[in-house]
Order: sequence, then structure tokens, then C-alpha cells
Amino acid sequence: MRILASTRIALLAASTLAAVPPKPAADAIPEPVAAAFGAIVSVRVHEVVKVPVFRGGRFMREPVEGLGAGSGVIVSEDGLILTNAHVVAGATRVDIMTTDGREMSASVVSVDEASDLALLRASGGRFRSVAFTDGGLPAPRTRLYVLGNRADLGPQIAWARMGTHAKLRVGARPLEFWSEIEAPIGPGNSGGAILDAAGRLVGVPSLLITYTEEAQTSDTHASGLFIPARHARRAMRRMREGPRAEWPWIGLLMEDPLIAASDGTAWDPARGARVRRVFPDSPAAEAGIQTGDRVVAVGPAATAGLFDALDAVLDLPIGEKTTIAVERDGQTLRLTVVPSARPADPRPDPLDDFALHTGFRLQPTAAGKEGRRTLSLAGMTSYTRRDLPEFEATLFDERPTLISILPGQNALEGLTRRLPVPSLVDLSAILSRCFVEEQFVALAHWDFGSGKSVDRAHVHRKIYPMVL
Repeated sequence: MRILASTRIALLAASTLAAVPPKPAADAIPEPVAAAFGAIVSVRVHEVVKVPVFRGGRFMREPVEGLGAGSGVIVSEDGLILTNAHVVAGATRVDIMTTDGREMSASVVSVDEASDLALLRASGGRFRSVAFTDGGLPAPRTRLYVLGNRADLGPQIAWARMGTHAKLRVGARPLEFWSEIEAPIGPGNSGGAILDAAGRLVGVPSLLITYTEEAQTSDTHASGLFIPARHARRAMRRMREGPRAEWPWIGLLMEDPLIAASDGTAWDPARGARVRRVFPDSPAAEAGIQTGDRVVAVGPAATAGLFDALDAVLDLPIGEKTTIAVERDGQTLRLTVVPSARPADPRPDPLDDFALHTGFRLQPTAAGKEGRRTLSLAGMTSYTRRDLPEFEATLFDERPTLISILPGQNALEGLTRRLPVPSLVDLSAILSRCFVEEQFVALAHWDFGSGKSVDRAHVHRKIYPMVL
């Protein structure tokens, strides 16, 4: 199983966490939780992974068969199983084992990659299932229980607490409603269950948080992120409609903590759900929504912030008219919009996309050498400067020009020629080829003038912006 570890989450969340809660004694487990244990399955995946290799003088990706492991939770008596999309990604065959030792194959019914969820089906009679919680998220420090196949040792129950961060943005998936849990979770827990004392599903554990390099050497982590039950249940309804979950969108890129960090500015939640970009030819563009507008309501739902706005948009039916209320120049406007199907990967403008993945903010210059327009460095985040060697940081303080980029996809295809970047149009085309699987990979050539230049490799996990 591939755990999607997020780097530098401390930028968006507190940097200190409570100690890992002790493992509960058997008699400390509430009876409803012990009963729900029968709804947990171990998931074994036969998968094909593309591994980068160097052969015949060129880089390429070769398919390699492997085995993965994760967890799942049965959500219906007829054998529907909820798990993470990354648990079954690339699967050629999926097998499950129940807590009573039954082994059987399972089929992938549907996948919601945007939310990192998948729906499986097992056959073989009736199954014990878990019900979703009806309410919202528990209060911080509420006792919870994590059930899953940690370390591929079979289903286990671990004591946990609800974390202090109920809503987090890490940019790991297009649709994010991460909540924090303090628990001894590790590889294999993905796709399992987080239950309350009544044995109801509170969420699906999906990501680990790593705050320090030392933490990466531990097989047990004090904190993780989970998908809340409200969104998991909504995604399950979407997945039951077809092999791929289809979500609505209106076409708005929003200001969010990740873009603020790439700008080198502090994120202010009081700004609310503010529009950074309106995608051309989108429902929002047709409705007349503008950059800088603040979304204050979607249909009947008031939206105080980003998560409220995304939550309300995802509940909209595709193709049906609704009203979006925005604040603009001190006035509230009510605009009619017709949501359409969400594109697979709507990206921000190239300056934002480059800054998100490199920490370097570019700006178009009026004229470069021989009168040509160029893209030069406007600034870098404090985290980026801190991670550079001192001599290199001093060089980049001179605001060099970005001359060319070798994108990751080209490198893997054995191409070595760097592509010139004279304009935003060129940058946009090249950036789309910098994404390799879930990584941003680019070799950039920076010119400092007076014969000085630097080739710098920019490698970062792929970041998804907040798009409504």
C-alpha cells in the first residue's frame, strides 16, 4: 500500500501534538466498537507499478507487478466495502480477508480519485456492516477508535482522540475535507475505519502527518488525517452511480493557505471564500462571477469560508440552475449558475502552479536580452530560501531569469533538450509535462547574467488547488 505522506503540513497546522494514546485494555473497548470490528477487512492488492529505470541510455518507466495491503470497512450487509482509492490504484486483482478468517475476492465497483475513496464489492452471503454517524465531527479530544490492518498484521483496534484541527488543507487531493486524529496509525490503516464509542463510522483514515525527518523513520505516527463520514457517505452515493464518481463544479480557483504560502504571505481565514481566478468558459464565467469576488452563499447554504463553499458546491446537482451569492465592492450580487461535470485536474495559472511546486514566484519582465520578454524570479518563500545552500540562496537573491525547463515526462522518455520558457503560454504547456504520477519533476536552467547560470532540480509532491 502506498501511504501518501504530506510534506510540511506544519505550515497549515499546529507543529505540536499530544503523545500517542496508550493501547486500550480489552475491557476498555465499548461493546458497539467490538461488535463493529467484524465489519473490518484486510485488503490485499495485486498491482502493477511503473518503476523508473535507466536502460539503453535513457530513462523509462517499466511495469512491475507487486503486492499491496490496506484496509476496508463494510458499509452494507450485501458486501459493499469502502476503502481508499490509493489502496486499490493499479490493482489487477483484489482479495479481502474478514476478521473471522474468510478469504474471498472483491471487485472494484467505482473509484473517486478526487476524494481518494473507492467502493468494492465482496460476494459470499451477508456481512456485518457499520453505520455512518448522523452528526458532525466530534469535539476535539473526544475518544475514538481506529480499526484497520496496520502493518498488514490483520485487523486491530487502537485507541485514539479527535484532533484539534477539524478542517485542513494539504493539497494532496482535488477534493479535501481532512480532519486530524491523534492515534498510533501506520501503513496499512488506509481505508479502514474511525469509530465513535457507539460503533458508528466517523471517518476513513487516509494520510499520515510527518513533521520532522526523524518522524519518517518511525513505523508508528502520532497523528494522521481522515476523510469525515459526511463526505465519505456523499462520495459513496456518487460512486454507486457509475465506475467513476462524477462531481459538479462551477469553475472557481479560490484563495487558500497553500497559494498564500507560495506568495510568501500569511493566510487570513477572515477573508472568507475569495475568488482568485475564474476558469474560462466555465459555468462561473458564464454567470459573471469575477476575480476578487467573495462567495457568501451557494444555493440556500451560507458559506463563511472555503470548506463551506466547497461543501455546498459538491451537493449541487449537475445541470440544474442554482444561485451563487457574491460580495463585490460592498454589494451582494445573486448570480444564476448551472454546474457542469468537474474536469479531472483543473490547474491554477502557470505562475501560481510554478510557485506552488517550487517555492519560486515568477514575474514577466518588460524586456529581456535582445528585446525579448522573459520570466524572472520575483521572490521565494522563506521555507525555500532556508532549504537552499547558502551560496545558492545568495545567488537567487539576485532575481535570475528562468531560461528553460526539462520536464519530468520528457526526461523519462529519454529526451534531454531543455525547453525554452519565454512566456506564460510556454510555461503553461511545459508545466503539464512536469507531473509524473503524483510528483512534480523539473530541471530548470536559471540565468544570473555575467555568464553565471545554475541548473536546479525542482522535485515536489503534486499539489491540488482549491477549486469549486
